[in-house]
Amino acid sequence: MCTAITYVSKDHYFGRNFDYEISYNEVVTITPRNYKFSFREVGNLDHHFAIIGIAAGLLIIRFIMMQ
Repeated sequence: MCTAITYVSKDHYFGRNFDYEISYNEVVTITPRNYKFSFREVGNLDHHFAIIGIAAGLLIIRFIMMQ
C-alpha cells in the first residue's frame, strides 16, 4: 500500500512511500530548485521547488552516460 502526506506550510512539503517487495537499485536523487526540466510532449519546466526522492539506479546511469 502506498501512503502520501502533505505538510502545509510556507515551504510546502509532500511525501509518499512506495512499498515494493524487491529492489530496483534505488538511489537517493536530488533535483535543485528551478533546475530546468526539458520534456518531449509538453513545454519546459523552469520554476519549481527542490525535489528529494528515490529513483531507479538505471536512470542515473543513463543520465550520466548522456552527459
